[in-house]
Amino acid sequence: MKQSLGFLLQMAVLMFLPMVIGWQLFFGFPLIVMPAALLAATLVFALGHALRSSR
Repeated sequence: MKQSLGFLLQMAVLMFLPMVIGWQLFFGFPLIVMPAALLAATLVFALGHALRSSR
């Protein structure tokens, strides 16, 4: 179960970041959003990795 949840978290991050970049390019939003999104994505991806590697 942990491995499935970790996989889903990692997959969500890898789908979310390109969508945020596209949204920024087409519609724009405040500059602080991109670093905050990258930091949040890094933390969620690391959590997913920890869940997948734990036994």
